[in-house]
Amino acid sequence: MLRPRLYQLVSFHFFLLHLLLSFDPATLVTATPQQQHHNPAPHDITTAQRACAELQTQLGASRIQTPSSPNPEYRNVAAGAWNRFNALSEPACVALPLSSADVQVVMKSIFKYSVRYAVQAGGHSAGAGWGSVDGGIVISFMNMRSVSYDPVRDVVTLQPGIRWGEALQELEPFGVAVLGGRLGNIGTGLLLGGGLSYLSNAHGFSVDALEEADVVLVSGEMVTATATNRYSDLFKALKGGANRFGIYDNSTSEALLKATADFINNVSDPKASLLSGFSTSFTNTTLTPINFITFFYAGTSPPPSIFAAFLALPNLGSSVGLHSYMEATASLGTGREGGGQGQLFGASAFASVEGKPATGTGTGAGQGIEDPTKDGVEFAILAFTAVMKSQVAVGRARGGNAIDAPLTNYALVQFHNQMPPGWDAVPRRVSEARRELLRKMVPTPGIPLYVNECDREQNVFSTYGGYEFLKRTYRKYDPTRFNVRYTDGPEGL
Repeated sequence: MLRPRLYQLVSFHFFLLHLLLSFDPATLVTATPQQQHHNPAPHDITTAQRACAELQTQLGASRIQTPSSPNPEYRNVAAGAWNRFNALSEPACVALPLSSADVQVVMKSIFKYSVRYAVQAGGHSAGAGWGSVDGGIVISFMNMRSVSYDPVRDVVTLQPGIRWGEALQELEPFGVAVLGGRLGNIGTGLLLGGGLSYLSNAHGFSVDALEEADVVLVSGEMVTATATNRYSDLFKALKGGANRFGIYDNSTSEALLKATADFINNVSDPKASLLSGFSTSFTNTTLTPINFITFFYAGTSPPPSIFAAFLALPNLGSSVGLHSYMEATASLGTGREGGGQGQLFGASAFASVEGKPATGTGTGAGQGIEDPTKDGVEFAILAFTAVMKSQVAVGRARGGNAIDAPLTNYALVQFHNQMPPGWDAVPRRVSEARRELLRKMVPTPGIPLYVNECDREQNVFSTYGGYEFLKRTYRKYDPTRFNVRYTDGPEGL
């Protein structure tokens, strides 16, 4: 069994990373119970083209590509996002930096010409416009994907274009692993929203491992932020501040819901992790419920009581045994599934009430998914992630983050729709049904939403315990509100 090491992480813009975590063999349990575009603000396309031309002179045509470029990278970036709604834009140019210095050059030109822009690391965002821009400049990190490990310093270096699955594969021979995400194809942008891994309850949000951050500000200036230097406020704001602070119904369902609520309310073992989902697939007028549960225990023998209620459910298939952290991360697929189709996320968060999650999380929410949207959605998922107070405590011990959740167990709830292949827009009936469901799924006051799973219209930051701090810090580092005016992202700043 490997001894867990301390971990360090260094980040730049959207971002150069150093992060470390070694892992123990882990028990993974997966059971499947039975039956169970945003339009950007107006911009001056001529100004954007002028900025692109200047950047081509400075960095060369291979690193700054336009629609007429002979190389394929422009089209790969413009049309290659996982979410179809982020693959319909036509940027004035795509920047493909090879270093942090290149990112500074690009950001200075964007700032100089007041051009709309977007940053794309893994390109997996469901927030339409958060990784693409029509007529502006997209900064893509597809050419910055290296991974290295320094055994002397016990530090892993990840460039910002790397995916978590790639990083885990490269690092496995060294016996170390990054916290990262729960799907292999997710990119490093996940960290700026906090980041959830199967080890979060023991080690905090993924970004709580951050030790140092080299951040490119909107002006193009690069600063190094730590928990103790003059940029300590910026350092903390990065932890949950998303892209605003630099480029840096059946009885089985009822039983599963009750077991999920009992876990969220009562389990305190930080080695245990839970993701449970209520999924409905739509084919013509046929509805097929498929529920799933993914458990993870960072040890060789979990206490039987932790997962007993889940294992007692009737199921179509399960996998129980010892798995590596890398195998666990691959258990739900690569994250490429559904790529090229329209994705819609929404979220809520609930504290515990009378032995189950708060009002709004029952099967009535599942019915809200099914009936109003069955002729305009390929499938829908309502997923619950358990956040333990141990996860919050670890983050506080490491200096805190902008999310600043209360010291208690709570549930993160994600509502995910996937549109049928080829759909470039969301029908009004689907939009209205989604808004109605999100309106009913009111978050428990004081419990923060998880920005990586939210709808673009949700004011996530206002649910953070550190909201006022976040607003002050944003005003300090972007006094002209350039980021809010010229790139899409979370509201509230």
